[in-house]
Amino acid sequence: MKTFLIAYIIIINLVGFLLMGIDKLRARRQRWRIPERTIFIIAGLFGSIGIFVGMYLFHHKTRKLRFTIGIPAIMAVQIFAVSLLCLWNKQQMERPSQAVAQELELIRKLDESTIASFVSYENLMNSNLASGEIGADAAEAVDLFFENFTYNIHNEEISGDEATVTVQISNLDTNELARDLCIEILKDSVAIYPEDDNTSTTNDYYCLLRDTLAANTYETVVTTAYFHLQKENNVWTILSDSELEDELVSGFISYMNDPYILSAAEVLTIHLDALKDLNADQWMDYLEVEDVFATYNTEYYSLIDEEYIRQLTDSFDYEILRCTEDQDAAEAVIRVTSIDLTNVLDVYKDALLEYAETTQSIRDNDVVFSNETSRMLLEALQENKETTSTDITLDFSNNGYTWEVYFNSDFINALMGDVNAAIETFTSDDDAAQEVAPAE
Repeated sequence: MKTFLIAYIIIINLVGFLLMGIDKLRARRQRWRIPERTIFIIAGLFGSIGIFVGMYLFHHKTRKLRFTIGIPAIMAVQIFAVSLLCLWNKQQMERPSQAVAQELELIRKLDESTIASFVSYENLMNSNLASGEIGADAAEAVDLFFENFTYNIHNEEISGDEATVTVQISNLDTNELARDLCIEILKDSVAIYPEDDNTSTTNDYYCLLRDTLAANTYETVVTTAYFHLQKENNVWTILSDSELEDELVSGFISYMNDPYILSAAEVLTIHLDALKDLNADQWMDYLEVEDVFATYNTEYYSLIDEEYIRQLTDSFDYEILRCTEDQDAAEAVIRVTSIDLTNVLDVYKDALLEYAETTQSIRDNDVVFSNETSRMLLEALQENKETTSTDITLDFSNNGYTWEVYFNSDFINALMGDVNAAIETFTSDDDAAQEVAPAE
């Protein structure tokens, strides 16, 4: 605004000066003249200095009293008015509310070089692991964060050399933003086999903030910020602290540091979804599967493992039946769906019993016997189309940062097809079958 006014004053006075020169030239040539009314209008529009200079430089209308008296009078009034305006503006600039306004205007001009000192990264992102330099991605994230930022100075209280300025800030709903961002951060942190290295640098987290802002639309909310100022050498200085820093970003820092911003059920869902995202090779590595049924048969065990893991990958699912929170403790009852191992072992046991009734089982040596029984197990797996669901209870707690999920042995048992029930069924009717039963 200040630049615009300066430019206007220069232009209007230049116009006034040129009008006087043009009118003088036309008077000499006895051509159509510029109306005096037009000259006085330009003078009244703060072009009086240009007209005054043109009068005496071009020796034009210096004998007319209306000009020799009128133009200087207009100029004097305007100079006086501008002086009063400058004095008033100076007084306003010296007020604490003006100091606050100047600081808030800088928010729209944050760039890569100033962002680091604006908001403490450690507080903003709720992470003690991040490090490294920030770059253009961080500036882009902050630009999106403050894209719709506006403010209104609501009140100003001055007491000696101390002042408090109350500002109403209008910005996006940082509560919802913090929830979405915490979800994305948690997804990255619990990813068992992430596509890229785990997010660990400051700039990486700002990239995540930028992407979250770009992918979602948030409603506008109004919050209040309280600026405390101290007057030193006739200059009002804002006293910055963590509370003001949080208020400037509409409570975003507090929301990001709230260990309960995500419910226990939401955190559990993210952990379970990370398991659902695993492919067969990843499941094999995650469960450290190697001869899972303890066949000790080098010809078949890898084929058996692969078929078992393939079915586990295809069938694994879950449903959270109930999740309750009690202060920093949580209990969840979940239904885990996986391969029906009981059905597999039932088919396998029938094949074993049928094989045991033949004379071939007596004639076969240990190697042939191992191959034959392993082949039966593989076929039992390949024929299986059934899944089973097992209800289990998980207990976990809040560590002061977020809910920390623990997968107990009951979960692993259910995940692998309710191994305990399958073995119990397999060994219940035929003691001889125990010798070929799979190990837990």
